[in-house]
Amino acid sequence: MQSILLQPGMPAWRETLARCRHDCHHTPGWYVAAERSERGSAAAVHVTDGSRDLLVPLVCRPLTNVSWDATSAYGYGGPVVSHGAPAGFADEALGAALALLRREGCVSWFIRMHPLLNADWQSRFGLVVEQGATVSIDLTKSPERLWQETQARHKRGINRARRAGVTARLDTDFATLPRFIRLYNETMTRLNASAYYFFDAQYYRTLVRSLGSDLLLFVAEEDDCVIGGALFTVSRESGIMQYHLAGWDWEYRHRQPSKTVIHAAREWGRLNRMSCLHLGGGLGSANDSLQEFKLGFSPDTHVYRTQRVVVDPERYVALSGGDESTLDELDGYFPAYRRPGGRFGPALPSTLVARPSRQAKPEASDGGRGNADCLVEEV
Repeated sequence: MQSILLQPGMPAWRETLARCRHDCHHTPGWYVAAERSERGSAAAVHVTDGSRDLLVPLVCRPLTNVSWDATSAYGYGGPVVSHGAPAGFADEALGAALALLRREGCVSWFIRMHPLLNADWQSRFGLVVEQGATVSIDLTKSPERLWQETQARHKRGINRARRAGVTARLDTDFATLPRFIRLYNETMTRLNASAYYFFDAQYYRTLVRSLGSDLLLFVAEEDDCVIGGALFTVSRESGIMQYHLAGWDWEYRHRQPSKTVIHAAREWGRLNRMSCLHLGGGLGSANDSLQEFKLGFSPDTHVYRTQRVVVDPERYVALSGGDESTLDELDGYFPAYRRPGGRFGPALPSTLVARPSRQAKPEASDGGRGNADCLVEEV
């Protein structure tokens, strides 16, 4: 098998994706936008036997002058394989990918699996951990069925907002993006979110430029005032729509802007022949009030998993400051050397993003946003 690390500007990245069922979260544009917040450089490992392909996007984060580690970007990157690849090919190709990464100086690899595309993923490498559940809306169902599956409290909120004159629309030219960014930041501040949940202006500009028509901004308005909004991504090849970030004006919380926006987005997705709107899960993959909010739109759930692989055991143990028993503790904070107080981790526990008490299992070294969803919920 041949293996290579692809850079975002290489045509082979998109050409390979065209042969695979994939999501927007696998694209070069998504990963370029994530470089600043993930503090690394975007790449994708591509393995082929000449007729079949494996591609896994990643962010390379520096450790020392000669070593680095890899992680999935915020979202659900996960591995993708070309259409028709037999069972077993993916893991065989993953072995070749690991050999390449080790030669290039990679120490560990944290992979966020796609709950829809990697539902049957099995691997003999490292450890696959179930993090929790995510929620999706089946957009192939009739509008009557979708409304029937919407919980009564959400129906009341949507109807009440409509009667009050609240409308929702797709902002095709992103004219309201500055207002949305302010609302999102205010929402994260109210929720006392970590710095990891905030994005600079360059992130949004890169998303708009790199994703083009695959990025959607829906806004809720009352009297021409934007009171809430959400960013979604779409992959027209696979029919997958993803709920990304959302924010709302505290003064208008009684108008249910998040419910109104999601309701409008799912109708847009249905009319535009998308197959699924993936809402993600709870904070840090926990079964919490955020997940309950999303379940109010659909009963359909999926298992969200991560894979933790030690690529270079000797370097991993040395960086973790432990002994070889560290290699058997992959279900804890991974990689161990990025845990709070670790050699490459935050100096104080208070800087940790995902609170362990709210996670099904600890996630990545950076705390992990866990799911590509917002932390928003109305009262």
